[in-house]
Amino acid sequence: MQQLATSFRPHDHAVQFYADEAFLADVVADYLRVGVDAGERLLLLLTVPHQALVLQRLAAGGLDTDAAMAGGQLVVYDADLMLEAIMRDGMPVEALFNRHILAAVEAAGSAPTRAFGELVDLLCARGNAKAAVQLEIFWHAACRRLPLTLLCGYAIRHFDRPGDQAAFDAICRHHTHVMPSEPHGGLASGQQPCEVARPQQAPRLNHERAPSQLAEQGVGLDELTGLATRRVGERWLAEQLSAAAEGDGIAVLHIDVDQLKEINHSLGMEMGDVYLNRIAQRIRRCLADGETVSRLGSDEILVVVPGIRQPEDIAAVVERLLDRTGQPIELAGQTVLASCCIGASLFPEHGRTVNELMRHANLARRQAQRLGRRRYQLFTPELLDEGPDDLVLRTAFQGALARNELELLYRPLLCARSGQVVAVSAKPRWRSSRFGVLESGCWMGAAADNGQLTDVCQWILTNACQHAKSWFEVGIGLRVVVHVSIGGLLDGEFLGRVDAALASSNLPARLLEIEVMESDLVQEIQRAAWVLKQLDAKGVRLSMDGFGSGYSILEHLSSLPLDALKLSGLFISECLDNPRHQAIIRSVIGMAHELDIEVVANGISTRQQADYLRQQGCDLLQGSLWARMEYLEPVPG
Repeated sequence: MQQLATSFRPHDHAVQFYADEAFLADVVADYLRVGVDAGERLLLLLTVPHQALVLQRLAAGGLDTDAAMAGGQLVVYDADLMLEAIMRDGMPVEALFNRHILAAVEAAGSAPTRAFGELVDLLCARGNAKAAVQLEIFWHAACRRLPLTLLCGYAIRHFDRPGDQAAFDAICRHHTHVMPSEPHGGLASGQQPCEVARPQQAPRLNHERAPSQLAEQGVGLDELTGLATRRVGERWLAEQLSAAAEGDGIAVLHIDVDQLKEINHSLGMEMGDVYLNRIAQRIRRCLADGETVSRLGSDEILVVVPGIRQPEDIAAVVERLLDRTGQPIELAGQTVLASCCIGASLFPEHGRTVNELMRHANLARRQAQRLGRRRYQLFTPELLDEGPDDLVLRTAFQGALARNELELLYRPLLCARSGQVVAVSAKPRWRSSRFGVLESGCWMGAAADNGQLTDVCQWILTNACQHAKSWFEVGIGLRVVVHVSIGGLLDGEFLGRVDAALASSNLPARLLEIEVMESDLVQEIQRAAWVLKQLDAKGVRLSMDGFGSGYSILEHLSSLPLDALKLSGLFISECLDNPRHQAIIRSVIGMAHELDIEVVANGISTRQQADYLRQQGCDLLQGSLWARMEYLEPVPG
């Protein structure tokens, strides 16, 4: 939808069919954000449930909806009430339509207005096809006469009754663009809509068509996402490579959908399928003409982008994909912070065959994942020597615990006022006889795939507590901080593991601190809050890492028994010269202190950053500036 949203112009009259409410909200938000960026006024005629969904997404995208409505940039009408105002004896009245709806557009004069409406869909829901077609005629005439761009939304379930085909066809004829619903929408074969250009435009054909169009051409489709299959995607890439002229560049993007396994574990496989499908459709709607997308398998997607002249050209495509796929998704009543990691290779610099380009994009994707969620990595030759592949790594890690190959590196947290070390963060590493020393980001995925996460978590807790107890016994009361994934926190055994680690070491509970990422907590806030309260009752300290880096947890902050917030490193890196980040830092510190929560500044690399954050009131400091103070504790034999 992104490429269509940007291509709409005044006088266009488009229709979006949908089966899923969240899908519609995503599409409408995309469409409206383009209007905001262009300085257009927005007119929305929404049912009450859709008002909340669309406004929420606009706010998440950075629009102050309250200010926009107060300033007249955003006008929102209740679709049900407005329909009553323009109807008489079961039919819409043109004079009432002009008075109640078009007055807001005409008042803007020559300023363009971007509108979304559900009035006609309400008539279809009531089975009043005649009135629906008449209202579309009114809208179409308005779009031709005024500087108005209109998108209409239709639930496809309103066309599954006998005799609906005529109304369906008539409605499609009164729109300049017809967008298909998401895959598996349920339309009868004769009602499958396809995107149609305005009559005066030449038809444009490319690989990125709706699933129904691809199926009509005999193209293999993935059953879950409706995207082309891996074999089709590889064939398209081969065609692009063979047709490339001298100097033509092609980007191959290997996209991995973050946290699908966690969602399958927490919400069930069905919700995992929904999550993957939503991300796939977001990717599909981001692509422009000539760009292709296919599913490689599991949570991996292939995108091919022609017309790349230099590596910098791919940045705009990647940023668009990361931004679009990073919008929150509603699943089973919960807000999930979605994201992807992307690896890219370029033809001809990084390879000239399908196999080379896909392998190198995959290596870049693996490197992006090691850096965290929502990351991008362009292939470099150095990645060829970056380490073992996934299969080899999983096999080698199988006996790592039994061979005592894991060790803990401790990184200090300093009191901002005194400069004294008051706590240490435990960072597990694998000292492999085959691969050398590997940080946890390189092998934690292998541990998860092997089903060893529980054992690794228990090993970290047990050894961290034993080390902290040994320091305590000689008069050094350092608190030890252990980072825990949301899967580990909620697997039903974590509280027992903490009890066992404290009991075996005899460490006072106040010297153990459990740390969880904000982006993880917000996905499972109710279940996580219960576990955190149980840990708090035991006397264990609790902290949240990455605060402010994603979908905010502010609304739940007062109900979580947290002792510390760790500011996201993205604020720290620019704290000296970015006024916006400085304002956020000051606000977070003030808010946290009001809630009696300490603030940790993580990722400090210079003395100037440390001095600034100390002046702002940060309680604890951590980062590479104090790398000389990091040390290893011998693992008990």
